[in-house]
Amino acid sequence: MRDYLWAGPVGRIRIIEKGLLTRSDLAKVLDAGSLEAALMALRDSFYGPYVSRLENADMFEVALQEAIKDAHDKVMKLAPEPLVIAAYRARYDFHNLKVLLKAEMLQVPAEEGAYSRLGNLTPGDLIRVAEAARQGEAPVAPGELEPDSIAESVYKVTCELAAVYTQVLAQAGTRRLSSFEVDGLIDKSYYAWAASVYNKSGYDALVEIIRSEIDIINLKMAVRAHLMGISSSDFAGILIPGGYIATAELAEGYSKGYTGIAGVYKDTRLEHLANRGVSLAQRRQLLTGWERECDNAMVKLVRDARKISLGPEPVFGYMFGRELEVRNLRIILSGKQSLIPEHEISERLRESYA
Repeated sequence: MRDYLWAGPVGRIRIIEKGLLTRSDLAKVLDAGSLEAALMALRDSFYGPYVSRLENADMFEVALQEAIKDAHDKVMKLAPEPLVIAAYRARYDFHNLKVLLKAEMLQVPAEEGAYSRLGNLTPGDLIRVAEAARQGEAPVAPGELEPDSIAESVYKVTCELAAVYTQVLAQAGTRRLSSFEVDGLIDKSYYAWAASVYNKSGYDALVEIIRSEIDIINLKMAVRAHLMGISSSDFAGILIPGGYIATAELAEGYSKGYTGIAGVYKDTRLEHLANRGVSLAQRRQLLTGWERECDNAMVKLVRDARKISLGPEPVFGYMFGRELEVRNLRIILSGKQSLIPEHEISERLRESYA
């Protein structure tokens, strides 16, 4: 752990994060009478240069993608230990790996729009890594691998992606994998690798964040899976290890029904969320609002971590905050595009990070 190295980047982020949209800023976008007016409301924000280049308001997604990618790239350049940031960003690389593998197994071309452009590798680079892995070739290392460089960090992500791709292919060679199983294998691989990066870095708050994220994901899966009638054995196979709640404990609770799921989370920070999710599911009510509460619990956790004055947490938090902001903007702008009433759009918004 070398938290003193983050002093300069944290100071820079403290300035940059003042440009994050507040709840009031989002309200102005929400109050706009049309999609075009909503984009105009963003002209004086961080998103101004991106939305101003749009020739068609319906293409707002392009502007949002460009904005968040530039924010990611800037943070990577600021970070003295870019692997810490690359590990967070790698969730999009692993998402792209899912897209690629499932397309290959179905023997159909992957949908271009299904790929994310927010990872460490471009979709094209990932495809080339996969092609090499199929031939038994290891990823090609950059000419000069300087310690704590962006190139070294991207190379480590690349090696992990190649290894996971090879592992999934090996399993697919012995039995037919469902899309559900492919997703589970890749999710487990991502969280195991990212957690190992944070553990090795020694930044306890980042370890807490990812362990808590795993717990929330497993809770959401438990409630949803039981509602869908997924068997206990199938559910146990998709649980992500590494959270504070042991997967064996949750699998056992799941086998006992909704009360068993709620019981696993008793006396934990997620007790209230678990009870509420179980209650809604038992009454066969919509879980959309509850899942928003789960997301808000993550927002609070990351927001608290950014109070740490020296370390990567404020930098990590800024990336998270921008992504959350884009998610809310996407909900608002998509709602405007589809002429959804404002109160319905507002109900879908997550808490603001700013």
